Amino acid sequence: MTTETQPIEVDFDPWSPRLAGEDQDFWAVMNGLRDRGPVLRSSAYGGFWIITTHEEVLAANKDWETFSSAQGVSLPHNPGAPLLAPIEVDPPEHRDWRRLLNPLMSPPTVARHEPAMRRIASDLMDEFVAAGQCDLAVDFAWKFVPAALFQLLLGVAPQEVPHTRELAHRIVSHGTTQEEQNQAFADLSDWSLRYLDWRETQPERGDVVDALLRGEMRGRPLTREEMVRAMILLIVAGMDTTSNSIGDLALHLIDDPALTELFRDNEHSVEQIVEEMLRHGSVSFGLSRVTTRETVVAGCRIPQGERVFLLWAGANRDRRVFPDPESFDPSRAPNPHLAFGAGPHRCMGAHFARLMLKVAATEIHARMPGLRLRPGARIEQPPGLVRSTRSLPVLFEPTAVREAR
Repeated sequence: MTTETQPIEVDFDPWSPRLAGEDQDFWAVMNGLRDRGPVLRSSAYGGFWIITTHEEVLAANKDWETFSSAQGVSLPHNPGAPLLAPIEVDPPEHRDWRRLLNPLMSPPTVARHEPAMRRIASDLMDEFVAAGQCDLAVDFAWKFVPAALFQLLLGVAPQEVPHTRELAHRIVSHGTTQEEQNQAFADLSDWSLRYLDWRETQPERGDVVDALLRGEMRGRPLTREEMVRAMILLIVAGMDTTSNSIGDLALHLIDDPALTELFRDNEHSVEQIVEEMLRHGSVSFGLSRVTTRETVVAGCRIPQGERVFLLWAGANRDRRVFPDPESFDPSRAPNPHLAFGAGPHRCMGAHFARLMLKVAATEIHARMPGLRLRPGARIEQPPGLVRSTRSLPVLFEPTAVREAR
């Protein structure tokens, strides 16, 4: 006979200023939650549950029939925001989205973008490398990632990227009210509709927009609303998490100069650095689900209709899975982190994000030698479901601008 346990009540709000300070303060909260127990309960936002440990978070991610994404995955839930596809769609419709978009996100297809992605990164760095200083977040990360997403996946012209980037930035900015966020969603939706109408008159390019325009959902063409929901997800989710991951990656290179030696080994070493950064940093530290039926997790009964927060950050430093989880160890193998989630809703753009991070890491290493924080720089990370690095002032040895190709 299984003995049920009562959930431990905790004071936890993922948007709390307590999570916006130093890195060690954030991890003290994350590790503290996991160490309290695998299943917790918070009274914030009307009450929600928290699953904290790797085994249980992984199982919940895989069990979409019990832990549904179809009522939104953010916390708190914004009822006025559109449900984005495919992250906030459950099977069987979710499987149709995967069949439609997975071919464009496969490793071989993504790899073909690397030369163009490197040109984008190099062109941006040409604007500041001779000066020996920049704000790595403002001048590079928050320009490189949107440019790669918009140009390579959506076919947006370079001159239009700043405008669309600003629309997306308003959605993810800290301090935005639900009303302001809803207006930002509406503005980005309007832009997406106009862009879809224009692209329908253009020759095919074989990108995501063409897949949406010509794709089918359960035997019928996609509606414009469905296309827009997919475009917004690609823009907003990909831009926010990967831009901030570049900041986290740069901080690791600054804190541990020995990591730069790994760049001299081989490409696999750089990929290992990226994977360990994804685990160790957990920039996107959790998303929520809603239970479709009563369930038991680690002996704790969770009723039907409850919002449950899956704490990826807690899972990614679970010492039962990752020996010495606080250390940054690129040689860690295996490395079953949950930075991209797991199960059917695992991040569809994971391979594209990995490539952006690899390109950013190698370009920073090659063109910004002696990378270090500018004296007196304060690295602030506003609260939110994504740990944001909005400013990263750095110094480095000046390097030459590359000749036009």
